Amino acid sequence: MIRKGDIKDLEACIKLFKQSVKTLCAKDYTKDQIKAWLGIDEEKWKEKFKNDEIFIYEREGKIASFISIILDQKILDLLFTHPDFASQGLATNLLDFALRNYPHNEIYTFVSLSAKEFFLKNDFEIVRENEAIRANQILKNFLMKKELK
Repeated sequence: MIRKGDIKDLEACIKLFKQSVKTLCAKDYTKDQIKAWLGIDEEKWKEKFKNDEIFIYEREGKIASFISIILDQKILDLLFTHPDFASQGLATNLLDFALRNYPHNEIYTFVSLSAKEFFLKNDFEIVRENEAIRANQILKNFLMKKELK
């Protein structure tokens, strides 16, 4: 079931995010890079969950995947799936659902090495390679864009 998310989902989504990054990104990033990536600012996440478009995919009574879109910036900010539910089509369904009523004709996102193939399969194209620096670690990612009709 897909539903609108809100601030009450914050804690569970942060936990899901951390499990996802630790497990699903381990083949593409070093332990130090993952540790740096996990060092999130929970206050910023609170703001995201108050202001962004958040959708939650629930499965078996748990949050299995979530997506966050910053509408006025045309940015897909977060899309993470719990490792127990990876490769089951949940993220694709959630992305399609979130974009169904999206008001713009394009959307951008910064995509990890681990998620690059997923976004390419979902008709995003690479705009450029990017490097984010977190806790003195360089995290390679990609700025990607999708044209919408």
